[in-house]
Amino acid sequence: MRTYELIFILDPALGDDGVEAAAQAAKEVLTREGSEVLEIQKWGKKRLAYTIKKRREGHYVYFRMKAEPKALVEVKRHLKISESVLNSLVHRVEEPRRATSKAAAPAVSPASEAATQEA
Repeated sequence: MRTYELIFILDPALGDDGVEAAAQAAKEVLTREGSEVLEIQKWGKKRLAYTIKKRREGHYVYFRMKAEPKALVEVKRHLKISESVLNSLVHRVEEPRRATSKAAAPAVSPASEAATQEA
């Protein structure tokens, strides 16, 4: 399983109960598909950079999860069907790459460089 981040924006007319219900519904879809939800954050109501579905504000909800691609397809479908969701984005979190050890090139000192230039 890979690690993903999911952010979705909900209708500003929803109250705290509506935001909680939408987050819980998305979590249930993910867990039903075998995903592990690592973190859920509700960022609150924020002003949008541009109008989405004639709305200037929206409630932001952030998920961090370990999921299979099949689960992502299902949660995207669920969010697209839901009328309270204005927009959503799924992003795969890159694992930090391990540094490969390469043979170190011999260090050249300034004195040896000067000697080779004089010759």
